[in-house]
Amino acid sequence: MNGEDSDGLINQMTLKTKALGGVWLASKLTHLDGYIAGLLKVEIDDARMSEFKAMTQEFAEIQFSIYDATEHADEPRPSIRLIIEGEDRSGLNSEITQLLYDQDVRVIHFQSHRFPVVGLGTGVFEAKLEVELPPSMTTSSLKTLIESLDEQLRVFFGKKQS
Repeated sequence: MNGEDSDGLINQMTLKTKALGGVWLASKLTHLDGYIAGLLKVEIDDARMSEFKAMTQEFAEIQFSIYDATEHADEPRPSIRLIIEGEDRSGLNSEITQLLYDQDVRVIHFQSHRFPVVGLGTGVFEAKLEVELPPSMTTSSLKTLIESLDEQLRVFFGKKQS
């Protein structure tokens, strides 16, 4: 789902889903500058699915894409949180995500910000990630790879994101 956010939107959606006998099993929602984007995992009886789809149309300001969820039998991978900090420059997000992709690191969460530093003519880059590592990778090797992208980058590890 994505679109223009409004007061009470999430509450309305949960109430209407519940009225159809549905249950929100999981959700990830993000708000930014008056807009909302999210992923919802909803359990609802197949017989009520057409009513559920019709209900989503009542929210004209929001676009929905509905998919059947399937259970994934992937082998569990270690999950870690990390923070990447450094001097801002163009292309950092794409270089980081390309490196992670090339190393078969699964990105679970990626959030980045750029903060201008007045008087220095540059800024600070910060990215917070949760990733799942392939069996052959260690946190130490991941840190080395990311920091090799730019001498100004530093990687810090934190607790698993809940």
